[in-house]
Amino acid sequence: MTLVAPLGLLALLTLPMIVLLHLMRERRRRVVVPSLLLWQLMPRRQEAQRRRRMPLTLLLILHLLAAALLALALARPQWLTDLLGREQHLAVIIDTSASMAAPLGGIGAGSRLDAARARARALLADLGGRDSLTLIVAGPEARLLDSAGPAGAVRLQAALAGLRASGVGSDMRGALTLAAADMQGQPAGRAIVITDAALPTLESDLRHAPPGLAVTWEQVGTNLPNRALITFAARPRGSGPVQVYARAANYSGDPVRSVVRLYGDGRILDTRSVSFPPQGDVELVWVAPAGVSLLRAEIDGADRMPADDTASLSLNVARPLRTLLVSNNPATVERALKSIPGVSLRVIAPADYLGLPTPDIDMTILDNVMPERWPPGAVLAINPPNSTRLLKMTGSTTNASADTVDLRSGPGIALFDGVSLGSVTFGPAPTITPPDWAQTLLARGEQPLILRGSVGQSEVAIWAFDLNQGNLTTRLAFPLLLARTARDLAPAPLPSSALAGQTMALRPDPRADTLELTDPAGSIRRLALPVGEAALVSLDTPGVYALRELAGTDEIFAGQLAVNAGSARESDLTPRPLPAATTASPAVASDPTRDSRPLWPWLTAAALAVMLGEWAYVHARRRAAPVGAKSGE
Repeated sequence: MTLVAPLGLLALLTLPMIVLLHLMRERRRRVVVPSLLLWQLMPRRQEAQRRRRMPLTLLLILHLLAAALLALALARPQWLTDLLGREQHLAVIIDTSASMAAPLGGIGAGSRLDAARARARALLADLGGRDSLTLIVAGPEARLLDSAGPAGAVRLQAALAGLRASGVGSDMRGALTLAAADMQGQPAGRAIVITDAALPTLESDLRHAPPGLAVTWEQVGTNLPNRALITFAARPRGSGPVQVYARAANYSGDPVRSVVRLYGDGRILDTRSVSFPPQGDVELVWVAPAGVSLLRAEIDGADRMPADDTASLSLNVARPLRTLLVSNNPATVERALKSIPGVSLRVIAPADYLGLPTPDIDMTILDNVMPERWPPGAVLAINPPNSTRLLKMTGSTTNASADTVDLRSGPGIALFDGVSLGSVTFGPAPTITPPDWAQTLLARGEQPLILRGSVGQSEVAIWAFDLNQGNLTTRLAFPLLLARTARDLAPAPLPSSALAGQTMALRPDPRADTLELTDPAGSIRRLALPVGEAALVSLDTPGVYALRELAGTDEIFAGQLAVNAGSARESDLTPRPLPAATTASPAVASDPTRDSRPLWPWLTAAALAVMLGEWAYVHARRRAAPVGAKSGE
């Protein structure tokens, strides 16, 4: 036991003061008797003798006990928990990468994740009354699931039951960092990592792991042979056939013969017999017919991890760009737009443009005309008139040649990569005060020439010069700059494939308010889309996802996204050597103040109980005294 405030023991000086007060109090009782004559012959005690005798009474004992308890409470004694069994905190890290779905080994033994789940349940059952446990998953992204003691065991059991082995890779470094943060201020804390050890990047991850963390490693599962499709790609050749490439690997020490099949939109295109060398791979090349939108390759793995025996690839990843050109002189812009793949063009005169939202238009190009408000979707405003209320403009200036303009730094500066403006002369340009939502990309001095920004449901680019007054349209820079601006304003195309477990940031059409995602099992998720923000989508299950972007009930875009599980860093089920257990550094060792229990609340409560007992004793004596008699106690 230790004392946090030893000076509180000075309150024990009240004990002799209490005794002195009791010595000074009158201890005689008055009793009514018939006569005092018989007492005159009794011998009298000397006065000094009477004073030396301690008046040891129950009332004195209660007063001394209450004062002593309060003095000890002021010293704030701490009872070391080591004497009562120190409380422990466990951080259980469970590997949930795709390889944990492989069988444990024997028939009917379940998966490696099942074994990890059973071990975590056993640790949970062994918790003491004051212990606690934190669950952390080390999948493609490390996550802290929950933390509780025995009282929250039902919650932790539910979190364990919901674990799924999916995703390529295991963020062990991030999981150990979460465990170290969770250990802050926790007595006797340690981390237990449960993994199949199929972690190719473990050594590099541990180099950046937090130092001084007490870690114990536990392996589940053994080495199992596996074959996988680890690469699947395609390269379209114009509008003709598609060149397809695949790479399959054999993670076993024996040569293996197998069959690889190629499917296009659900129809089988080719079947090939392949021979794998031990711990080797094979490469395959096909030419798929034009018009195929979805490719799938399958290998007869006949192994314990079927998720990586299939790979898919989406070929229709480009978004259509339905464009409306509003111009009195559309020929030059129209000719450049038609050279952009995927653009379908509609041209109208400014007099016919009503400025109303059009659901079937993805990009609006306004040449020397401006509506009352920005159209939704992609917008390119060329030479906006001075009469517009959407921009703050004043007058016009002289021509600006390329050697007098400068590029401004920022994200949009990539539009000019490889674009030569050396001989370009821009026409007269009005002075525009850039709005808060726009960034200047090209300027002459302080006068913006090209601006880019987002406002509401519109992605806007402004070319603040007249194409007919300069020579930009006669230079190669014009079609290049126009094509890059159009693709920058439009949402990015979907990737042809992604790895399972990846969290992807999808930039939807600015008009969309809902993203609908259907996974390979047919489950539908709907995500609300904040204006101007990307949507973060988790892709855990291998297969083909269907994606739709909706504005209310109107479908703006529909596509598909292929997700694969095959990967050189996940399909090899060979266990890697796990590091030895480590102990906590002295900097995080337990200290007596943290690992102790305060006793002063109990001492204070005991003192109050004694004072209540003293009050009850005094009142009981007064009620029991004879009528007419006075009691001194």
